[in-house]
Amino acid sequence: MLKQNGGEYMKRKIILTAVAITVLGAGTLAASTAFAQNDTTNKDHMSPLVQKISDKFGLNKDEVQAVVDEHHTQRKAQMHARFEEKLTQAVKDGKITETQKQAIITKFKELKEHKSVGKESLRSMTPEQRKAAFEKKHQELKEWAQANDIDLQYLIPHGGKGMGFKAHVW
Repeated sequence: MLKQNGGEYMKRKIILTAVAITVLGAGTLAASTAFAQNDTTNKDHMSPLVQKISDKFGLNKDEVQAVVDEHHTQRKAQMHARFEEKLTQAVKDGKITETQKQAIITKFKELKEHKSVGKESLRSMTPEQRKAAFEKKHQELKEWAQANDIDLQYLIPHGGKGMGFKAHVW
């Protein structure tokens, strides 16, 4: 009987992991086209799902959250690695220089740091103020790219048009 219950417990853990990875994969894809959020907001956003999974399978909520957090961290690392690989290939292809690559990486890190602060300021703005703030930030980024002779496609998907720009700078 104990062996059977242990087997059920393992089945639950396996199911939890599969469900969490599937849901998080879909969530990560959706999040990449929407406003990016800082880690605290992501935890708050995923909290109802974490609670639902832990209730459904009788698991510890903290353990479920740990799986979610680990997956999120792995996905961010994979995305960053792909970003750097893309830049390395652009250097090999002669499209950008190594100096430009390093400037892009530095600017990307700056944008990520700004995002956690900028997101909070957007909440208190009217839609018109947000639009003006996005336009101002986009113009600043375009000027930076021109000054460094860098095409925005290497920093922001689609050259900064649409949600690609908003997701990376806010």
